[in-house]
Amino acid sequence: MKKFTLLLTLCLAFSTMSLAQEKVIFSGEVRDSEGAVLEYANVLAIDTLSKKMAGFSVTNPQGGFRIPLEKGKVYNIKVSFVGFLPFEQLYEAKETNTVPFSIQLSADSQNLGDVEVVSEMPVLIQGDTITYKTEVFTQGNERKLGDVLEDLPGFEVDEDGGVKIQGKSVNKVLVDGKEFFEGDTKLATKNLPANVVDKVQVLQNYNNISPLSSVNNSEQLALNIQLKEDKKNILFGDIRAGAGPEQRYLGHINSFFYNAKTNINLIADANNVGQLAFTMNDYFRFTGGFGSFARGAGSSFQVSSNSLGIPMAERNNAQSLKNELAALNYNFAPSNKWNISGFAIGSSVDNTMGSISNRTYILQPNANQEVLTSEQRVKSSSGLFKAGVKYTPSPNLQVDYNAFGRIADIQNYSTQNSTFGNQSNDIEGNTTQEPYSIEQQLRAFWAQNEKNIFSFEGSYQREVQDPTYNLINSGQPFSSIIPMTGNSPYDLTQLKEVTTNKQEAALNYYRVLNKTNHINLKVGNTYSSQSLTSGMFERLADGTTNTFNQTDLMNMVDYTFEDYYVGLLYKTKFNDLVLTPSLNLHRYQVNADQNNFLGGFDKTMLLPALNAKYNFRSSHSLTLNYDVAAQFTDIQNYAEGLIVRSYNSLFRGNVNVMNSLYHTVNINYFNFNMYNFLNIYGGLNYAKRLDDVTNIVEFNNLERVNTPTNINTTNEAVTGYANIEKRFDDFRASLNANWSRSISNNIISDTPNENINFVQSYKAKLSTTLFKKLFLDFGYSVSLSNYEGNNTSSKFENHQPFANLEFNFLKGFSLEVDYEYNSYVSQTNPTQQFDLMDAELRYRKEGSAWEFKVEGMNLFNTTGIRRDSFSESLISTYEYFIQKRYWLFTVMYDL
Repeated sequence: MKKFTLLLTLCLAFSTMSLAQEKVIFSGEVRDSEGAVLEYANVLAIDTLSKKMAGFSVTNPQGGFRIPLEKGKVYNIKVSFVGFLPFEQLYEAKETNTVPFSIQLSADSQNLGDVEVVSEMPVLIQGDTITYKTEVFTQGNERKLGDVLEDLPGFEVDEDGGVKIQGKSVNKVLVDGKEFFEGDTKLATKNLPANVVDKVQVLQNYNNISPLSSVNNSEQLALNIQLKEDKKNILFGDIRAGAGPEQRYLGHINSFFYNAKTNINLIADANNVGQLAFTMNDYFRFTGGFGSFARGAGSSFQVSSNSLGIPMAERNNAQSLKNELAALNYNFAPSNKWNISGFAIGSSVDNTMGSISNRTYILQPNANQEVLTSEQRVKSSSGLFKAGVKYTPSPNLQVDYNAFGRIADIQNYSTQNSTFGNQSNDIEGNTTQEPYSIEQQLRAFWAQNEKNIFSFEGSYQREVQDPTYNLINSGQPFSSIIPMTGNSPYDLTQLKEVTTNKQEAALNYYRVLNKTNHINLKVGNTYSSQSLTSGMFERLADGTTNTFNQTDLMNMVDYTFEDYYVGLLYKTKFNDLVLTPSLNLHRYQVNADQNNFLGGFDKTMLLPALNAKYNFRSSHSLTLNYDVAAQFTDIQNYAEGLIVRSYNSLFRGNVNVMNSLYHTVNINYFNFNMYNFLNIYGGLNYAKRLDDVTNIVEFNNLERVNTPTNINTTNEAVTGYANIEKRFDDFRASLNANWSRSISNNIISDTPNENINFVQSYKAKLSTTLFKKLFLDFGYSVSLSNYEGNNTSSKFENHQPFANLEFNFLKGFSLEVDYEYNSYVSQTNPTQQFDLMDAELRYRKEGSAWEFKVEGMNLFNTTGIRRDSFSESLISTYEYFIQKRYWLFTVMYDL
């Protein structure tokens, strides 16, 4: 904590210095020639000596603006608004003006100069599109797109490259209007160079299908990154190479080429320092842009893409990480009617993770504490590809075809020691799998005329999962259930294969009644056919095997799910209020054939939904969503033969499992005031889950069998978030909070158990810049976790002060230091304090394409960090072992 206090003192000292420059406020109002106020006009103050922008403002609904300026300087005031002639006048900042400066703009009947006006506007609002001129907001120390976005008001970029705007997640990233690696935010924010970005467009209600433009119901949020003109028709990017003691290495290539017809992006990476260009989590997350058609009609049937306990290695929970990546994205438009696009990604990882966990088993009064020491090594090779073609002969017709595939070879090796009461077991667990999937999609959209629009969407998916789990245990596992005949160490292998064939189709008809009303009639079908086979055998000391043929230790299951539905949606607008109610009628049929026993059910359901949005103005709105969704499980919850999931966990399906019914309400509010750059947004979500699928847990000491069932007690979840951000003259301050409270019910050893989980997190942050040389961020975050179950409760807290300092000095040198201090408090374990600090020293000569860097990671050589987790029957506190201190020297060259 002393280290943080010292760094914070330095930050505050430098921040105080930034206030030394005396400021005056230049305020006024902008109107047209008839005296009407102009909202969203851009007012710029240009320093007449440096010729650089010194400040700007966007007029509020009353036409007002205010700009802090350095006292005694002369500025060129420029005012611009689309459709009006620009205004320009010199102004000397002597003192804060008490009478608003009045500016009048004249209408430009010929729209001359629109291009120049738009190019100078820091913020341009046109309908659902907000365009930011990035050079106005950036500070000069940005390296990648993620750094640029963090400088824009209302934007958040997390450590994994995810982007949120006013609390809403960005669904796609485009570069000059073309999708960048399926629109993936992580690959874009972490690889696209900052110095090529000219403007960032926020595309609300994003829709890239022109025939549907008049009936757009999309709530997607997209970013379009507009490149600088001098970065088009040339190859740009960067190449990095680094090395350090203990055989540390890093190599990274970003190369990009953009012109009107061809876009090509190549990203390649290899390192063993924990810089994760692509992770196992990314592999399972990538969908190729395909989504379920029925989900928009209130129905959910999700095929389980089972990672099977493969740990998602990150820099803060792994001892060593070795990663390789090659990724190619292409987009080619041979004519204005045809577009060919796709990507290919190959990845290889070799990661080692280690941890010690204290585990409390709920409703186990005798010896319910386990200490588990674990080391896992994950090796995987994976590939993703997508190819697509789009044909648009006219604005009224669009046809496209896409194919997406995934393939992987994953191996997870673990060695563990479990101490439970007086028992100690040495455990080896090896999981291998080679899953693959391929999906094809055909879509057609046709606008017969302005009032009648049709669309068809169809897809086919085939997916195979084939996990093999080998368990070697010094004690006999599941001795009362699995009749093993060998001696210690016991060697048990679980074989499993799941094959899925899924097809979907949806036909839509849109009828435009007038400018403020339209209806949408939808007819669709989802059909899924799955098969699951499993079995287990014991390997004996003499090399022979003992196959278990008991019915309850093997599976041969066929399962089909069918959903036929018709839906009606009506969208209407009353001034600033938009209402979109809908009704969806579904006919479901579920069949399961298991060991020559036929089971299943038929069901008809009417599922309503409502969306209401009130726009106070374009940057101030309140949105309400309500829907009822039927959620169906796939084959893995139906297979009644036992499946070994871990050294102490078995799973048995239940052929009587039915669907769950979810009632969901969410309210979202956001208000972005460009006049004073105050940004407030928040939301509240409530979910009531009826007939929820939960587990019956049967314990035998620490071993357990989980069986899914529909619980007749209501499960509930409430989540909320709030954020406030304010930009002052020299500072940017933010405060955000997140809450989540859930009530879930299950049955443990024939005893009903109610779990109440309440998690809170709060973060305050202050940023400032001094003379374009010193950049400071410092703040404080805290997370609070509280769990309550029958006869059990646990509380965890983590307090984290943090600071970032970047200082440019001499000519071309830059020093950056990142520091965080953690105090982890638990009810049952001693408080743990640990701190993490990274630092890097860079040198780049002005105008040079070369950069040299020395970086040190984990400079205090912290060995482990604490985390906690809850499940329906288990509370765990982990200490993860992390990478030790290392050094790296890197050379970078800009292409």
